[in-house]
Amino acid sequence: MILRGPATAYRIARDLNLHFTQAYRKVARLERFGMAKRAANHRGSMFEVTERGIVICYYFGCANRELLIDMLAVRHKLSRAALRAFLDAYLDYFKTDAIVEDLPIMAFYAAYRGMEIPEELASVVARFLPKAAYVSY
Repeated sequence: MILRGPATAYRIARDLNLHFTQAYRKVARLERFGMAKRAANHRGSMFEVTERGIVICYYFGCANRELLIDMLAVRHKLSRAALRAFLDAYLDYFKTDAIVEDLPIMAFYAAYRGMEIPEELASVVARFLPKAAYVSY
């Protein structure tokens, strides 16, 4: 799903040479762990990877890291270098107690726990804060 985009469980089964029920169970497990979500909620629905799935894949190296950085950078309109530096530092800094969710949540958590975050990333977090809560220096 990361490399080819949204897909049905049938297409995943066909591409990976799996039985349909086996592919559906695997996709349902990814969905349960928040790594994939349904693009449509009916029979034959499309599944797509979530931001959490991309970050977890980045951590475990299950796909080309540059491709994963590109996907996140385009999604959040960030420079690839700043994003790569943040993810590497974040995943190293928090090791086993890192919150892996959407990038703004991870950046907010890092700032809350005292980790320095790049200014570019602070602007991503600021987009999600209420106007009165954002304080500029």
